[in-house]
Amino acid sequence: MWAAEHRSAYSFSFPHLNILCKFVKLHLMATPLTSREDQQRRRILEAAGRCIAKSGFKGATIEEIAAAASLSRPLVYKYFEGKEALIDAVLDTTFDEWLETNADSAESADLDCLAQLRSKIRRSVRLAAERPVLQSILRQDPRVLVAEHASSFSRCHELSLERTSALLDAGFRAGEVRSDLDLASTALAVEMVLFALVERAIGIRTDYPFTDEMMESALDVMIDGLRPQPSRA
Repeated sequence: MWAAEHRSAYSFSFPHLNILCKFVKLHLMATPLTSREDQQRRRILEAAGRCIAKSGFKGATIEEIAAAASLSRPLVYKYFEGKEALIDAVLDTTFDEWLETNADSAESADLDCLAQLRSKIRRSVRLAAERPVLQSILRQDPRVLVAEHASSFSRCHELSLERTSALLDAGFRAGEVRSDLDLASTALAVEMVLFALVERAIGIRTDYPFTDEMMESALDVMIDGLRPQPSRA
């Protein structure tokens, strides 16, 4: 009798307990991570990247990722709501590294715009060829990548296209790019060349073996086509 009365009183005293718990959870999620928590989160992302590279999006499991990170399964869920959220975080981290690589670098700062564009593509292709995680991501079924993780992929594509467009625009204004070209269409065409080279570099397209010489020849043709042609008398 006493226990029943106190259970009733407890329920009456906290009618919004579920709401309170949700508020506390949201507060904890918004709290900045400590250095130890940040290290744990990085370990999980690195382990998830290795598992995705090995097993793909569908094959990688939370249990496998937790074991690879030498952490418990509940600890993985502390930082990520589930497998899809974890995959999105891996995609964001991997694409951020790729975008950082194809951003303007100190070594290309003194080059003309088309030479910078060439350097951007070269660095992007080489990074893709050197990173197993990026290779695995790009080898996924495009329907899965676009349908289930569209935001990360779209953000990467948009930022890469934005940088290409900026270089072409600067080249156009400096007289380094043909004035008869439509810059928006040309930027899309340049991105197509970039991703065609990436596909060959990571083995998606095997009709032509990828070599540095082949990449440089393709870039020669592209860059020569973008430069203003000498006037014919």
